[in-house]
Amino acid sequence: MKATTHDDVEAIRRLGEEFFAAVNAGDLDRRMATMAPDVIIMPPDRPSILGKEDIRRLSQDYHARFEEKCTLAYDEIETAGDWGYVRAKVTALRLSKATGGVERVSMKNLWIVKRQADGEWKFWRIMFNYNHPPAGT
Repeated sequence: MKATTHDDVEAIRRLGEEFFAAVNAGDLDRRMATMAPDVIIMPPDRPSILGKEDIRRLSQDYHARFEEKCTLAYDEIETAGDWGYVRAKVTALRLSKATGGVERVSMKNLWIVKRQADGEWKFWRIMFNYNHPPAGT
């Protein structure tokens, strides 16, 4: 199995940066482009979200209610062949569109990424939890 290379690490780093740049811009199409077709998101205290169609639908509902500005910090990026994992921290300011209230959110993330047939790295599994539960959860 191929060891982690600098090019792979940088490509995966850019993948995460692109995802959160899209979140910060409110660009769902750009965000969805970072995900493999068979992606699964495992959010805290909720059922897994299977596939891009369900993720898009739930994301549209979420972003109709909230706007987020996120900051990403990597702790670890490793690969083995066409697979990789990432451990990262994300902090965010979440604005309620209904009330105007702002909440600070701090999360731990674990991502499994997979190199696609075209050579691009995409999110395959996304898991996260909160360092402190957000208000109202």
